[in-house]
Amino acid sequence: MKILFTFLSIIPKSFYRFCIRAYLLTGLYKFSESYKVTLSNIKIVRPFLSEAEVLDASRKSYAESLLSIYETFYSWSRKSSRINNNILVVKNNYLLQKHIQNQNGLVVVAIHNRSIDMLLSWINSQTRTVSLYKKIKLKTLDKYVRKIRENKINKTFETSVSGVREIFKSLKNNEVIAVASDQVPARGNGEYVQHFGKMAYTTTLVPRLACKTHKPVIFCCLNSLDNSNYLSINIEPAHNDLFVQSECLLSMNSTIEKLINNKLSDYSWEYKRFRRPMVGEPDPYKN
Repeated sequence: MKILFTFLSIIPKSFYRFCIRAYLLTGLYKFSESYKVTLSNIKIVRPFLSEAEVLDASRKSYAESLLSIYETFYSWSRKSSRINNNILVVKNNYLLQKHIQNQNGLVVVAIHNRSIDMLLSWINSQTRTVSLYKKIKLKTLDKYVRKIRENKINKTFETSVSGVREIFKSLKNNEVIAVASDQVPARGNGEYVQHFGKMAYTTTLVPRLACKTHKPVIFCCLNSLDNSNYLSINIEPAHNDLFVQSECLLSMNSTIEKLINNKLSDYSWEYKRFRRPMVGEPDPYKN
């Protein structure tokens, strides 16, 4: 599979960007389910924008999501040193390095900006990690991606009750944990919390880790650099409220919002983040 992904990413990124722009000019993207979900999400998180501004923001986000596929293929077929050459800036890198050196455990919270695999590859080049893994339906690809993420020194556990237990155990043993916190959890595993002014069903794993272990937590994401094919990594410290039981969920969502607002188009808005509305509220993705 490495040969396949190498072939798919051997063409310069600038050429992929050119092809995406040409595709957008055809208008065919408007029939894409991913674009329709992106449009719905932008309307939710940016209610103050005009219709023209919403359409423009949605088109830009959709284009960046398509380009992030190239970044994922690249990260699935190159060594970490080659992958890291694409990352020009790391903001607040001292936060990560300080906690790695302290060897007292750390929770690294990632959000789905651009390629999560490229971000994880960079994190794993800095330190050994233990992470949760959402199984890919295609068995061959699942085995391949998991092997890349583990890279002989890291550990991955499938997202499940037993996987969460392993995460807690590893964190208590002062290991570095890498988890995502912006996906909709299974029913019974989350709570409704404000997210961009709307109640959203939210995972409780990160706040539970913070409140129960009091280990340090940082948030991070991948961003594009304007007028460049290079990328940056943005790291934000957790707010003190994340370690307070009554405030932790809202604190987590607030930090995620801050990271997303740095560059709205980089976030993966094609994901149905608000797909579990509260009882009595309409599904925002159904017309």
